[in-house]
Amino acid sequence: MRYKGSVEDRVHDLLSSRLQDIHALFGQIPDVLEDVWVAIALGEKEKAKKIIDALPKSHPFEIRYSKVEKIDWDSCRNVLDQREKECILKKQW
Repeated sequence: MRYKGSVEDRVHDLLSSRLQDIHALFGQIPDVLEDVWVAIALGEKEKAKKIIDALPKSHPFEIRYSKVEKIDWDSCRNVLDQREKECILKKQW
């Protein structure tokens, strides 16, 4: 419960908006967020803190894309060939 125009109301609106954006982007709300909210709602603050502390400290995109894997660029020649690009772009729609 919150009073209209209160700090809690503003926080709720902001979080709701962000959760809607997350849901629109991924099609769901991350399970970990739901787990933390349920734990807090049940008064299990220590459990919620353990869930949050168990999350990776790095951004998931940094974890996934921080390593550059070796690529055989010769295998990409057809995709990157300049003449082929020009030929395709010159074709009419």
